[in-house]
Amino acid sequence: MLKLWLIAFLALPLAAGAAPYVSRAGVPDARAISDVPVTLLGIPLYTAALLTPSGRPFRADAPHALELTYARSFSRARLVRSTVAELARLEGPQPDHAAIEAKLATCLKPVAEGDRLAAIAPSAARLTLAFNGAPACTLTERNIGARFLAIWLSPNSRSAATSRKLKGL
Repeated sequence: MLKLWLIAFLALPLAAGAAPYVSRAGVPDARAISDVPVTLLGIPLYTAALLTPSGRPFRADAPHALELTYARSFSRARLVRSTVAELARLEGPQPDHAAIEAKLATCLKPVAEGDRLAAIAPSAARLTLAFNGAPACTLTERNIGARFLAIWLSPNSRSAATSRKLKGL
């Protein structure tokens, strides 16, 4: 019982910190349904949290958001490069990848330990990125909300197990 209480208590700052902006950006009453640490060879990279309306079970056709809380620093160039590379890996080369890359290069910022980046998809066709709770940019390329979040939520993501955990499965 104590363990369950501790987990719930530790999750409160994450949900409380992200929900107000995420809710205003299109995910009503946004609440975290997961909190998954992501590592590479045992090195912590970030913790990912999936937020859904009122904390309901994840549905790809409903508004949702993914918030990354970084455990280490990454440059803007590395974030942009790795995002575009993952899009290309998941969907093959697409004619709009260059435009997406250009937009990400202007709106993403270098991150340090503790920084939060939220990717908010009120629909499959729209994606708003927020940095530490402040809006950074909105993308409207074809199906961009679903495509961008597939990097973490697709069964073909780099870690299918992490994708399942994020979705509460």
